[in-house]
Amino acid sequence: MALFTSTPKSKRGEKVMLLNLDNTDDDVSSGYDSPVYISDENKDDKKTVTTKMVAADSLDDSDFSSDEADDDSSDDDSDDLDDIDDIQSTNDSMKVTKIQAVVDNIRYILSMPDLCDVMFLVGEQRIPVYGLKSILGIRSKTFLDMFVKQSREEMNTKKKMKKSKDEKLTSSSTKTTIIVGSYDIEVFRLFLLFLHCGSVTMDALTVVGLLCCAEEFDIADLKKACWEFVDKCLTSVSTDIVIKETFRYDDHSAAQKLRQVILSRQKSVIVKTKNVAKLRQSPIGQETEV
Repeated sequence: MALFTSTPKSKRGEKVMLLNLDNTDDDVSSGYDSPVYISDENKDDKKTVTTKMVAADSLDDSDFSSDEADDDSSDDDSDDLDDIDDIQSTNDSMKVTKIQAVVDNIRYILSMPDLCDVMFLVGEQRIPVYGLKSILGIRSKTFLDMFVKQSREEMNTKKKMKKSKDEKLTSSSTKTTIIVGSYDIEVFRLFLLFLHCGSVTMDALTVVGLLCCAEEFDIADLKKACWEFVDKCLTSVSTDIVIKETFRYDDHSAAQKLRQVILSRQKSVIVKTKNVAKLRQSPIGQETEV
């Protein structure tokens, strides 16, 4: 089941967020924030404390009053808990969820080509876009089949070739390379970002390309979200942009289908408008033969 939200027509920019986990793009988390535990001394009351524990002896020797110490500890706890997405506690365990840290770490990996193991050459200029085969293979069976096929071909080639130092050097530094020539570079980057991090912002300029990507690589939730955007978020101005983009991806069946759907809707609207205008015409002045 696809999880997505759509923006109504009144929203500026006509964009729809899909599984948006990016509350703050500027915040960067290392992913090593302190977890939260249950205090052994307060199990009956089900109270929680952070891992920043203070020894009893140090509390006795402290120059601060007990009230000030309580205020400081409460502030520290609130700061630690603000970075945690969800906390569910029971008598003897606690579940801590921090999705944003995972998303930030994956974004960082994608920005470092040396950490990625697959390279897509996109567009006529063959601009490289990087990704992780493990994630892409899980998200798309089409990608998985491509990676497995290419890996088998490389293994067969290595068996036929004689072992040499040059071969070892080239094989150890080679990434899986896939040429994708029929997509706009920014659209394909958005597509890969959605597959890795589960979030994408689409508009009239990108919805056609994202729909074609979702159709070609069999991403059902993204395909459903694109049609949701077309059904609920298009205005007369953005519709013209979408139709223009469909001709850009005319070699994809998804773009052709989208164009036909939009044009048929426009024709039906025109017919309804004409029928309403006829009904509103006054009968005065019309002659009837008996």
